[in-house]
Amino acid sequence: MGAVSFADNFTTYFLIFSALGIPLYGIREVAKAKNNPDALGKVFSELIFIHFITSVVSVIILFLISYFTNKLRTNFELYQIGMAVLLGNVFIAEWFFQGIEKFKYIALRTVSIRLVTVALLFLLVHTVEDRNTYYALNLLATILAAATNMYAINKITKISFKKLSLVKHLKPLFIIFSNSVVTTIYLVFDTIILGFLTRDLNVGYYSASMRISKLSLAIIGVLSAVLLPRLTIAFQNNDLTAAKSLLSKSMNFVIFLSVPIALGTYCLSEEIILLFAGNSYLPAVSSLQILCFIVIFVGIAQIFSHQILLPLHQEKKILYASIFGVVVSLSLNFLLIPVLKEDGAAISSLATEFCVTIALFFYAFRLLKFKFPILEVVKSTLTCTAFFIIKYLILKLTLIPVLVILYTVLLSAIFYLVAQLFIWKNRNVLDILSGFGPLKFLQRI
Repeated sequence: MGAVSFADNFTTYFLIFSALGIPLYGIREVAKAKNNPDALGKVFSELIFIHFITSVVSVIILFLISYFTNKLRTNFELYQIGMAVLLGNVFIAEWFFQGIEKFKYIALRTVSIRLVTVALLFLLVHTVEDRNTYYALNLLATILAAATNMYAINKITKISFKKLSLVKHLKPLFIIFSNSVVTTIYLVFDTIILGFLTRDLNVGYYSASMRISKLSLAIIGVLSAVLLPRLTIAFQNNDLTAAKSLLSKSMNFVIFLSVPIALGTYCLSEEIILLFAGNSYLPAVSSLQILCFIVIFVGIAQIFSHQILLPLHQEKKILYASIFGVVVSLSLNFLLIPVLKEDGAAISSLATEFCVTIALFFYAFRLLKFKFPILEVVKSTLTCTAFFIIKYLILKLTLIPVLVILYTVLLSAIFYLVAQLFIWKNRNVLDILSGFGPLKFLQRI
């Protein structure tokens, strides 16, 4: 895990460079052109052409670095797989489907491919010698996603590489790309520093806790992809009422989900590590208990950056916040990792996300006055304290990790939902659930 995570994080730098900010920029530009077939085909063709050129350059650079650096040369096969992932990533073009709001297609395709790769994981990966196969499953997922996406895109719009206007995209792409590079420094550089200053073992512990803590970000992060096209149109039409309404629901949704996820993960950290990683990864419990709170700050930060600043074409403000994050991250990493190892990296990551979130809040609030639901944070936090009592009672019945997790999550989720509906009367939750037939009685609340 340590070797694969190190190679994967190193390759991530080149993925960021080759993407050149297109995943975010592309959503916004496709959303603007989705009702004009000619403009849609043109903007897609221009962006994927730019992505292909930068990816070829990235592959060449990654080859040279990984081949001629002794520490990387020992796992050269992993970096070769990473190079193939780099090229395949061009043709996934997820931003196109997000821009035209084809989320059902994304969901079905993603779940189908992941089911295949998970099945192959259990069939093919059993020992340390299978680590190349383990990493190659990422490549398989990339190839399958790229093939299905390009087939679907070809059915929706015309792809043509004649008379491309590339220059107009370069300035905004460069700003978003700069932000992506800076953000990547504090997102994955902790693993790189940890790898150079400690052992693969410590990287393995940290990677296990980081992967588990970020699983929930897929739920929170998808909200930005869903709302970015809508908010882009709302700001483009100067409809601030609609924009503020969407942002209010978004903030409440992130708090409603992220607070119980964070505290629930903290509560069950030991059982989660035992179930998903095994006894040998128990030292990762402490770093997971630190990292589990990242989901709250990242979720809120994405609202300020992707749902306010980006639709308002304020990419530079996001870049400034990220640069601030780099300063905090590098300072804390070099200070804490030599002493606390993976726990030091975890503290640094959490502190960095907090600082970036605060910076983004000030930038966003200066542009658009909005009300942050502090009371909802307090209510959710108070409700979640019951999780620890529920777990304590479950432990009286069983010590089997999977059963402790299952029963605690189930009972905690029921308690949390009931409290939000009938004690706090959370309007956003009531609005969503009361729309389903059997739950229409909630409209009376």
